[in-house]
Parts: sequence; structure tokens; C-alpha cells
Amino acid sequence: MILNRRAALKRLALTGVLLSAGPIRNLIARTPFRNSSKYFRFELNPAFPKFDFFSVDSLGKSKLDHSPLLPVHGAQTTFISETSDGITRYFIKTDQNRAAWEFIPSRKGFILRSNFTGDNTPWVINFNQRENHVTLLGLVPQKNKISTPCLIHLPDMGSLSVRSEQVKSLDYLSKRMNVTVPFVRISFPAADEKSQTVEYHFEITAIYPELKEIVGDSRFDGYRRNYINTFQVNPELGMLSNNSSSDSCAFVQYGYSDIALHAPKLVDDLKAIDLVGMTVDRYLAGDKGYGIKGYLYDVPGTELVKWGGQSGSLDAFPSLLIAACNYVQGSHNQPWLKKNLLGLKRWAEEIVDRDCDGDGIVEYGFSGNSGSWSGGPEMRPANWWDTIGFGHKDAYSNCLAYRALKEFSGLCRESGESGMAEKYSGFAEKLKRNYYNTFYNPDTGVLAGWKSEDGELHDYYFTFVNGMAIAYGLVTKEQGDKIMDAMLAKMDEVGFKNFELGLPGNLISIPREDYTHHDPRWGGHTSNELNDGWQHYENGGTSGNYVYFTLSALFKLGRKRDAEKILFPMLKAFEEGDFQGECENGMTSDWRTWDGECWGYEGFLVDNYWSFLAIVEAY
Repeated sequence: MILNRRAALKRLALTGVLLSAGPIRNLIARTPFRNSSKYFRFELNPAFPKFDFFSVDSLGKSKLDHSPLLPVHGAQTTFISETSDGITRYFIKTDQNRAAWEFIPSRKGFILRSNFTGDNTPWVINFNQRENHVTLLGLVPQKNKISTPCLIHLPDMGSLSVRSEQVKSLDYLSKRMNVTVPFVRISFPAADEKSQTVEYHFEITAIYPELKEIVGDSRFDGYRRNYINTFQVNPELGMLSNNSSSDSCAFVQYGYSDIALHAPKLVDDLKAIDLVGMTVDRYLAGDKGYGIKGYLYDVPGTELVKWGGQSGSLDAFPSLLIAACNYVQGSHNQPWLKKNLLGLKRWAEEIVDRDCDGDGIVEYGFSGNSGSWSGGPEMRPANWWDTIGFGHKDAYSNCLAYRALKEFSGLCRESGESGMAEKYSGFAEKLKRNYYNTFYNPDTGVLAGWKSEDGELHDYYFTFVNGMAIAYGLVTKEQGDKIMDAMLAKMDEVGFKNFELGLPGNLISIPREDYTHHDPRWGGHTSNELNDGWQHYENGGTSGNYVYFTLSALFKLGRKRDAEKILFPMLKAFEEGDFQGECENGMTSDWRTWDGECWGYEGFLVDNYWSFLAIVEAY
């Protein structure tokens, strides 16, 4: 047995797996069983079938110092363990005839095998969400279940595909509210009388679009490791969300779908666009998300709050319509389109019905006038930037409306609905004709964020508004170049240059009367003289959110040097995991001041990773 064991150890070492020798039938061993390669480092508990250390590096560069595990509690069965021939086996102490669980490592993964013993103890992996916002990506057949095959993704670390021929779904639970420590828990059911042996096959993988121009360029490792950071499935909602225990937001689904269109398969036939389709189906069925009137959402330290606004934020239905169009394009699911065309038409009508004065520019129901905001949750502004007083004619939402109607008109034409196609394409063209003249501010040389009901332009050098208008073709190349000249000059003037933090959404401070949340913690000012909310959260705070549009605009204009001046520092930050996690001040790194102080609260916000789309487009 010893000679055979040594031969097995030598064979496994040659494949890149290093195993520690241990005694056979190691009764409640004092040290865990360790194994590692350049792709993983695992330590197994000697007295119970679970991991004591769990780290992966999908690029195989031995970044394996971090293990985001929480303890697994609650099981009563007493086990003993044995390690031989490279396999760790767990036996029930009262029945040592057959291993209840076996761990079998390979070069880029492992197998968990459960044998029926009459005991139903599952193998549970319990992740600390404060340490890493792990998610399980797959279809959700019912609440807190994920179908197999599926993918475990650890942002900033790597991914593991999960396959099982015997088990059709896993238990998946994620909680951040009303718990001591936020967690993500994945349970792998044990074998039973019906399925006497159950196997789960895990393989470490990196999922990203291959681009010839960047092959071998290590500056893009953050892109390779984290391309699918955008996808987080909330198991209770069965929808793509801010993270696996946070809200599903209607107005960001278009961004998820853009990333999904370019993503390789996640595992076997499961594609990221399938997760988009699953989410769009929930919305079509009447489920609500943040940005739609009546949605109840969590606010840390408070009870559930009802989203307060119009029937939807001005960008909600354009976002959902774009996501649906991308789903059809990526899945080629024509029966789905035929079934849901009328539902999509209702979303399109929600958009065009918002044009109150017939100029093609859609309007929000709140005026956007300075000083009109109550500061309470009953008045939500027009778009994603939900603490800034976007109202009435909103430049950002109109960009989305233009794209949504233009793309939906194409689907209508494919479906033989020429009348619908002409209606929506005609509306989109009218919007485009009037867009620049509505929002351009000759005093600054850039597009304003919104034009309020009283006719005033509200312009705080919004980076994302101007980038989006250029990227989506709502301005000419000549206009776009002049806008970017003015924007980059203003960035130099105000002294922002730390692109590892991403970009500020606005380059000059938004005064109290144009901000919807008056608490300085969220970017509001106690008074304009104090300016004490500046650079907090959405009032000039930096993040990766919406930097994609600035990058895309610069690349589209042929200004590659300007784009890469922003992109490469961000890629360095992506590789170092700088947009995830808690900071010493108790806040999180998804939003920061210009000197790097943390002012976020999600801990992980998937919108930070849309910038990878600019890489796909440019390279």
C-alpha cells in the first residue's frame, strides 16, 4: 500500500497537484489535508467533509493567498477521515465500510463523490460575502435552487464549472440583511437510496472573449479573470442583480445583456445570455425590480422601502427592451420572440408615451427644477443615478430610449410587423434630430445632464452622459470630438488623474438644490457653502460604473491614446481586486473619493465591470 501510495503521489505531482502525505484512516487528525497547484489551494477538514481553505486562480498564476470561507455549522454526524492514493475519504464513525464522501483532486479541479450510507449530510461550501461576493451562475427553477450544470464564480479570483449527472439542482442561499455576517452558501446533496453514488465534477476555468490583439499581454489579466464579474444571480429573485444578495435593477439589465452577447459559454450549453433571458422572462411575467413603481427594496439599517417615482424610472423600460433585443440576438430564439412580441411592445409604448410635447424627447414626471426634491424616497429621480436630481428631459435616459426603439424596430421588421417597425424607428429618428439641440450647453461645450421643466439646463460635466451620446451615435464625430476636448480639459482643470479609481460621474459638485438625497453620507450637502457631500457616493465619487461609455466614445472617435490613459490604470485595479470589499472606515470600495477613501455600501456592484465591453469593441 505504501509503495502504491508513493507512486500515486509521484504521478499526481507530475500533473501539477501537490499532496501532503498523511496516515491512513486518520482518526480526527490534527492538521487538514492540503493540496494545491498553480490554479488552486484547498485544505480539507480532517474531522468533517468540508473545506477549511478554498482559493482558486483561474489564470494559473498562483494568486492563492485568500480564502473567503465561513465555518460550516449544524451537522451532527461524527466522521473520521483517511487519505490514500491521493484521495481523501470521510467515513461515518459508526460505519467504516463505505466512504460517505470522497475528495479526488486533479490538475485544474476535483471531484466530490458521495456514496449512500444512510446518512444525508451534504457537502456545504459557506462563503463570507464580505471577503468575496461569490455567486452561483445558472438557471433558477425555483427559489434558492440552481440547475446543474452551473458555475461558481469568485470575483477577482476565478470560476469553477460544476457538473453532475445524478443531481439536477443545488441548494443556493445568499443573505446580507439581518444576518451577523453576509454569506453565500452552496449545498451539494449527498447520495440517497435512489442514487447510490453521486458525483460532482469541478473544473477551474477562465471565461472571457479571446482577442488576438491582446494575447500574451499581462496588462489585460484583470479583464481575463473578471470578464463575467457582471453576472450575479440572486437565488431568491431568480434574476441577475447588483450582487447575489442585492436588488435586481430594471435599468441595468441592458448592460448585463451587452456583456453577455460576447461571453463564451459558461459551462456546457449554458450561456450568459440564458441568464438574461431568465431575468427578462421574470419582468415580462410581472415581477418588479428597482426602478419600477411598487418595488420594495432593502436599505441598510431601515425596513423595506417602496420605490417612489413614475410607473418606472425613465431608463427602466428602455433597459429591459434592449436586454430583450440582445437576448433574441444571442439566443436566436424566434419562438420566444413570437410569444413575447406583444409584451415587448408594451415596454416600447411605455417609452414613446413619455413624450409629452411631441418633440421626440421623452420626459419624466418630476420636473427636475432646482429645489423641487423632497429628499425622501417617495421622489426617485429619472435614472440609475438615483441621488442626483435628473428629471423632465433626461439626457441619459433619452440615449437609452433611442437605442431601445431603434433595436426593437429591427425585431419588429424581422417579425413581419412593418407598421410597428416604422413607428418605433421614426420615433427614434425624431429623438436623434432633437437630442443635441436640447441638451448641448454652449457655455461649457458639453451636454447637460437634464433640462428641467422650467427650461434650465443642469450641467455638472457628466462623464457618462457625454460618453453615451457619442457611443450611441446621437452626435456627429465633429461634435463628439469637441465635447471630449472640453471634458478632458475640465478633468485636467479640476485635477482628477487617478484613473485606478475609475472616473467620477460628474466633475464639479452638484449643489443641494439639484440633489435628491440631502445626507452628506450619500453626496448631499448640509449647505452649498459647506459642500460636505462632494466626492461622496454619486456626487463626484469615483467608480468603474459607466466608465465604459467614456472609453467607448474615445475609441469610437479614434482617440486610442486618450482611452488607454484611463483604461490601463483601471485594468491594474481590476487585477488587484480594488472594486470589491470593505474598507477600514466600514464602507466599501465600490465608490471612493478622489484620494481613494471608501464611500460605497454594496460591497460589490457589478456595474463596475462594464468597462470590459470597451476592450471587446476596441481590440
